[in-house]
Amino acid sequence: MFNTLKLHFSNNKPLLVTTLLSLLLHVLILSEFSLHLPFNNQPHNLEMRLVNVPAIQKSTPVPVKSKLPAAQPKPQSKTEPNNSEQVVADSTHDISPLADIPVKQESASPDATQTTPNTEQATETTDVAPDNIKSEPRPPVYQYVETEFEVRRGNDASAAGIARIIFNIDKDGSYQINSTTQAKGLVSLFISDLVQTSEGLVSDQGLVPNFYSYQYGNDKTKMQSASFAWSDRIIVMRSTKGEKTEPLTKGTQDFLSFMYQFMFSPPLENMQITMTNGKRLRTYTYSFSGEERITTKIGELNTIHLLKQGDDDEKTELWLATDYQYLPIKIRKTEKDGSVIEQSVTNISTQRP
Repeated sequence: MFNTLKLHFSNNKPLLVTTLLSLLLHVLILSEFSLHLPFNNQPHNLEMRLVNVPAIQKSTPVPVKSKLPAAQPKPQSKTEPNNSEQVVADSTHDISPLADIPVKQESASPDATQTTPNTEQATETTDVAPDNIKSEPRPPVYQYVETEFEVRRGNDASAAGIARIIFNIDKDGSYQINSTTQAKGLVSLFISDLVQTSEGLVSDQGLVPNFYSYQYGNDKTKMQSASFAWSDRIIVMRSTKGEKTEPLTKGTQDFLSFMYQFMFSPPLENMQITMTNGKRLRTYTYSFSGEERITTKIGELNTIHLLKQGDDDEKTELWLATDYQYLPIKIRKTEKDGSVIEQSVTNISTQRP
């Protein structure tokens, strides 16, 4: 072994000599200098604090502030997990009843400023109906109506007679109304038929009568009529008392046509009607007595109740069916002596036979 080391030493003698010289130089240099660390003998207190660094969140849009009161947050159920991240997220947003409503936003340029929408103005505009929505037009008036009534006197249990009124509009724009009242039973032996007729034209304002007649039986002394001269603006009335002429005003009706004029000019629009019975011409004022649902032979009907009362204690009451274009379905007349005659509908037909 010694021979082996000696052999290595002889082969690497220059390297070993160099290494030894380097070691001696390092020892001499280190022996001349002393290395001192600046330790302070005083004790130091180390203080540690936990700082809650907020998590970096993505920018969220500013919530829309509503004038409505904010909804209260729903209390957390005991069965739900305590998710701290969800609690933190919820606390950074205002709870508003408008939060669940999707708002369509238009794309804006990068330098565009964000504006808060005017929620009050938006609410007002939704309450206003669009201009293109219009009320439903009224249906065309009946071209033909045949109505039957039973006639009673006072509180009689049985009907004293029947009345039939036929209203017809021809293709040429003219109209005819024929009314016939007949007594029933033994009364028919003593009471003649009452026949009334109205003829004229149909205009945009409704019925324009040209002639009216009232005939009770075959007795010539119980006949009266009226001729309407619209071009001369006069009305000529004829009865047993002779002939009488009076000025004719626009909208004048007779005792038959006025009941069907309500199809063209609904009640409550004009509560004054000038009309004639062939003997005299008067302007009558109707009063609104209310809306009533009455029982008839054709079922329950919704009606408007009108009352016409003159200075001579006579009064006429009309019940107009709102489901039949305000056709008269009940008529009650109270005479000067207090006697009452009432007509109540038993059938309505709007189909020509």
